[in-house]
Amino acid sequence: MKTHNVLTTDNEQFSSSLENGILVIREKQHILHVTRNLDDIFSLYDYMNSVLASKACKALVMFARSEQSACAEHSRFLSEVLSGGRESFDLDRFLNVVNQFILTLSTLNCMMVFAGQGTISLFYLNTGLAYDYRIVAEDTVFENLNLDIGLITKGSGYFLPRLLGVRKATEVLQWKSFSAEDALRLGVVDKIVPASKLEEETMEFVSGKQPHLSSTLLGLRKLFKCDVKELKRSLALEDDLIRERLRSAEFRRTFAEKRKDFLA
Repeated sequence: MKTHNVLTTDNEQFSSSLENGILVIREKQHILHVTRNLDDIFSLYDYMNSVLASKACKALVMFARSEQSACAEHSRFLSEVLSGGRESFDLDRFLNVVNQFILTLSTLNCMMVFAGQGTISLFYLNTGLAYDYRIVAEDTVFENLNLDIGLITKGSGYFLPRLLGVRKATEVLQWKSFSAEDALRLGVVDKIVPASKLEEETMEFVSGKQPHLSSTLLGLRKLFKCDVKELKRSLALEDDLIRERLRSAEFRRTFAEKRKDFLA
């Protein structure tokens, strides 16, 4: 009963409920917002630790928020990072939270499903690859918000190359945008459903009411998905490359030129 209470919550970041052993999380805010408040960060860490320790959670489903305002949010965050002498503080907080989030997802033993629709940034695609299975609505479009400013996106260096190979991953990471059908052909999503039935079909999939991953295939996905030591190395290298890029005068000029496009 204690575990149920810990896993069931409703706050500004997300809501979650435990339904017949399935932990259903509905995201309300981009993780960027979480990193602006220490209390929110500690609350998220406590929640992730509760999920890791829980024996009541047999499967996890994340319904990600659609990111119609992703460009504006992304631009505001970069502007704040680049101004006021707070670059290291704001950026490091964000990188640390994202790294911990990805590492936690990668080490959960239960079946994990990512469900998304509408506009999904490359950042959310990358974190979605830490799950075992990905279902998206037919209206989904994946967008690389960092491409025009020459900035790599967190999570790019580990999962995608393992799925596609380095050569193909390098190509995809330079695409401005691509559709749900493109993602399905690549193998970075597993199923496309009508937008109106995303939640229904996702829950049917997880509860076993539709044919889904066999225990063998799920085990293989978890086995191949994560080498924790290599994942940590990749995330740390990403952090260094992002910091180096943000410190460059050329980046600041490029971002200043492109900022209007982000806000359009």
